[in-house]
Amino acid sequence: MKTRSSRLKMIAAPIPRQLLRRCMLQSSLTPFRSLSPFRSLSFFRSLSFFIWVLFPTLLLAQEESALLKYKFQPGQSLNYLVASQMVATTKVQNAEQDSTNQSSSIKELKIVSVDPQGLATIESSVKRILIKATLPGGGQLDYDSSQTDPVPLPFRMAAESIGKTTSRITLAPDGRIIKAVALQPDGTPVANPAGGPTPRHDVLPSFPASPVQRGSTWQETFQVEVPGADNQPRTVLLARKFQVTSISVTPNNQKLVQIGFVVEPAVPPSEPEIVSRLTPFLVTGELTFDASAGAVVAYQSELNREAVDALGPGTLLRMSGKTLEKLVPPQTPPELLKLEE
Repeated sequence: MKTRSSRLKMIAAPIPRQLLRRCMLQSSLTPFRSLSPFRSLSFFRSLSFFIWVLFPTLLLAQEESALLKYKFQPGQSLNYLVASQMVATTKVQNAEQDSTNQSSSIKELKIVSVDPQGLATIESSVKRILIKATLPGGGQLDYDSSQTDPVPLPFRMAAESIGKTTSRITLAPDGRIIKAVALQPDGTPVANPAGGPTPRHDVLPSFPASPVQRGSTWQETFQVEVPGADNQPRTVLLARKFQVTSISVTPNNQKLVQIGFVVEPAVPPSEPEIVSRLTPFLVTGELTFDASAGAVVAYQSELNREAVDALGPGTLLRMSGKTLEKLVPPQTPPELLKLEE
């Protein structure tokens, strides 16, 4: 009697070429109706061996793995179309008000340099943006950075940053941020009172050092600043947890890795005001990494959160929305997309 381990070894063993050739010749060259009973029995024995031995071997071969590393090149430019829509509902006692924001922009990640260790210096900027906002009172504001003049007051900060470098990041091939600084429109660094938080781009996650397979998990932490009840800044540590959902190879040999993620506070905050102001960061989603090219090609996130007493006792803040980012050619114009509900 063969043991379970010996049977598994037999399944994983390579198939002899002569036996495979015999199976193929018998199945493709011999008409089914011309087989004698003995030849037919021999054929079915070979065919069953093919099914029970070769087919599991092929399934094992489909269990792909991938090493997730960025492969940036000096002078490279990555352009992402970013489309989002957000609905915020505030409730005070029995009165509710909704405000919506729909936007589309083209973000550019410019690879300034890559050193011999693979550390890439990356500058981030927004080339153009479209915004459509519906205010709580029912009014509407539209903004197109390429033609709107004068700029509506709520969008002046965005208008001043168009075409300007908003952050400069030094990134390791595995996505670890070595150095980062946020920049004002005039190029001066943004003051950072807490000292720890670093600006980052959502489509540049960090990756594990070892190859991943379907089901592999890891996480990264990063800091954000939000105002507390006294409007003084609070530094909060967030954790983004990842899991590989699939690995596939396209006909043109792209190895695409689908990765799901969720963002949660590393330590739940105690102040209700902090909870409500963290809401825009607490998303779930999925990204697609092209392991062959070493770049994220698509990213999507979804937000659906409620915060009780966020604006004071008896209040409610509800936020829902979606964001989609995808790698596009440099001259792609932004467009307001109606993201699916």
